[in-house]
Parts: sequence; structure tokens; C-alpha cells
Amino acid sequence: MGTPTVNLLEPELRALIGGREFRQIRDALAALEPADIADLIESLEPDEAVIAFRVLPRELAAATFAEMVAEASDKLLSELGDERAARLIESMDPDDRAATLDEMPVEVTGALIRRFSPENRRVTQAILGYDSETVGRLMTPDYVRVRPDWTVAHALDHIRRYGKDAETVHWVYVIDHERKLLDDIHIRHILLADPESTMRDLMDDEFLFLRADEDREEAVRMMSRYDRSALPVVDGLGLLVGIVTHDDVVDVAEEEFTEDVQKLGGMDALDLPYTETSIRAMFRKRGGWLAGLFVMQILTIAVMSYFDEQLSKAVVLVVFVPLIIASGGNTGTQAASLLVRAIAVDEVHFKDWWRICRKEIITGWLLGLMLGVIGVVTVWVLSLIGFIDTPHVWPLAFTVGGAVQGIVLWGTLVGSMLPLIMERLGLDPATSSSPLVATIMDVSGLTIYFLCAMALLRGTLL
Repeated sequence: MGTPTVNLLEPELRALIGGREFRQIRDALAALEPADIADLIESLEPDEAVIAFRVLPRELAAATFAEMVAEASDKLLSELGDERAARLIESMDPDDRAATLDEMPVEVTGALIRRFSPENRRVTQAILGYDSETVGRLMTPDYVRVRPDWTVAHALDHIRRYGKDAETVHWVYVIDHERKLLDDIHIRHILLADPESTMRDLMDDEFLFLRADEDREEAVRMMSRYDRSALPVVDGLGLLVGIVTHDDVVDVAEEEFTEDVQKLGGMDALDLPYTETSIRAMFRKRGGWLAGLFVMQILTIAVMSYFDEQLSKAVVLVVFVPLIIASGGNTGTQAASLLVRAIAVDEVHFKDWWRICRKEIITGWLLGLMLGVIGVVTVWVLSLIGFIDTPHVWPLAFTVGGAVQGIVLWGTLVGSMLPLIMERLGLDPATSSSPLVATIMDVSGLTIYFLCAMALLRGTLL
């Protein structure tokens, strides 16, 4: 099922391709956004897709190719041939070019890079030299830079001359003769300044920047925190090597969010979109976690076996085991989800553990009190309607209610502290996923339940 644009235009586009109406194809596609063109081309057969793609203007073709999914872009490149493929990728923005090459086999990447111009080859290899998860892979070297001693009039002439090739002209970067970043200035301040004043007069020597070797999630956090459309990227010496723009960060934020959601579901993050992931890869990503959680549930059996004598004396305790397990799992999952997200957006760190612990203890106590009261009422109502038959209704009710309160309090602590501990150990907090927390709470929740029963029901049911 395609997008509304694809469903509406695909029949017409196929008819134009069949009739070899190349000018009409070009005009029809040129009126669309690159993302919509990419969807349309992906819906066509390979031979039709090549025809539609070849009639696009060069810049539009590059922008469209950057929006295509990996499988479709690989098929298109094979249809275009090596030389055309190299020219197409070379015409892309440097950051998009590096991202596209990064998804290809090493042999194909090497062959294509050798066909680039010397300058594009140098820029591409420089970006590819950074780790795939760093800011360096996101940056583009296409930006506007000026000198501090230039007049505003000189700077504006420079922007008019070179701004068309820049990723953005909203921000202009001031560098010295060694390319060291001195400041960033918004274009508005330059446009409104006295033409005879210098760039140094506009500088406040306060600017934000990213390091090329930082994790790309830092770019997401800084863009969001400071509401910037672009941020400069410097190397270890403070030299300006590129910029990161908001469109690159949006893609990263989506990828990271998708990865966290998948991990919270109790599996390894997929390397490709769901529709492109093979059954073998799906089994590998999901099977390991499920097997591990299955083995952990053996501890639940061990707990049940350990308290077998108490269960044989009071079989009615078994009736409330699902309620106990659900209370702990749900509470722990809630807390874990909140903390994983808070860590992801840089709201909390391990150093905040005591403040978080206090908040969760109070929250867990209140939630546990509420659910505990509901548990007591539930036992009483079930006895009234004859669902359970015991002469010791109130001791049983307070056992269930007290156990639920303790389990909910414990669940909030486990769910909130586990992500912080994993972050401290250098692990991904999202790995403390919902199934993992739920499994831990199954084992510990049953233990709390049976210990409460032994303490409160001794001399009555036990």
C-alpha cells in the first residue's frame, strides 16, 4: 500500500513511460517533492524506474536518490551502470553521499569512489573515516565561512557568491587563517548590520559546537535543547571541519527512537526497516532474547517449588498469582520506560540516582497503596460471589493487598534503577526492556507474595 500521492500518480506515470513521453514525465515529477518522487519510483518495475529516474534534473535526481530505501537504490544503481551510478552519487550532498556509500558492500564503495573527482573523493573519504555512529558521519563540508577582519559588505558579497553551494546560509561561521572556529553569526545580524562594520564587531565569542568524534545522539540533544537549524563541527584542535543540519538530525532521531522502541520490546534492534528484514535476520534478532527470558522464567518455577508446601496447604493462594505477577510486571515496565526515555533525551544521569530513587519510592508507595486497597476489595468481592471458599477471608485479603503494595514499590525501584545502572556500566539502557523487567518482577514478585503469606497466614490458612 503506497502513499496517497503514489496511488494517485502511479497509473498516469506508467502510461507516460509506456508512451515514451519523456518531457511530460520530467515535468510531472519535477512538480513533486523528492520524497514523493522516491516513493513513486520505488513502486515501479526496475526498467520503468530507470526511465523515470534518468529524465530527472541532476540535482533533483540526487535529492530523490537520497530519499530511497536501500533495496530500491541498490536495484537502481545496478540498472544505471557503474559510470552513471558514480556520477549520481557524486552529485549528492557529501553527508548523503557518505550515508549511501556506507550501506553498500566495501567492494562496490571502493569502485564508485575511484570514479569521483579528486575533491569529492577527498571529502567523501574524510567523512567515511569517522565511526558510523559519530557526528563526523553526519556533517557536510558545504557551509559559508568568513574572516573576522572582513567588512559586512565583503561578507555579503562572499555569501552571494558561494551561498548557493552551501547546505544552509542561516548561520555563517567566522574562522581564522588556520581554520579555527571563532564564532557563529546568524545571517539576520549580518543583513541588518552597517555595511562598513567588520565581522569582528558582530562577534560575541559565544557559540555552540559539536566534536566530530562525539556520538551522533549528542547532535540530536543539542539541536533539540537549543533549537538550532545547524551546528558547527570541530576536530580535536578546534578546527572547523563541517556542519550538521536539522534534516540530518531528524533522520538520526528517528533511527534512535526506532532502535529504542525495538529494544524495549525485548529484542535486538533491526539493521534494516521491517519490510526489508529477512526472516533469518528476524529470527536471529528476536530468538536470542526470547530464549534468554524463557530460561530466566525457570527461576519462577524454582520459587513455586520452594513454596510447594505452603501452596499445598492453601491452594487458594494460586488463584491470585496472575494478579501478583501482573502488578509487578506492569509497574516495573512503566518505570523502566520512563527512565529509558529520560536518559535518551539527557534529562537524567547516574549521578541523579538518589533523587530518582526518592521520587520512585514515594510514587511506588502511593501506587502500591491504591492497588493494595483494590486487591483487598477484590478478595472480599470474590468471597461474596462464591468464587473462593475460605473461612479466613480477611487474613487472605490483607495478604494479597500487602503483597501487592510491596511488589509495586519494589517494581518501581527495579524499573527505575536498572536503566541507570546499565548506563553507568556503559550499556544501552534500552536493553533493560519491558520483557526483562517483567521477568525479573515475576520471580521477585512471587517471592514477596509467598513471604507475605507465610507471615500473615500462619496459624490460619498455613
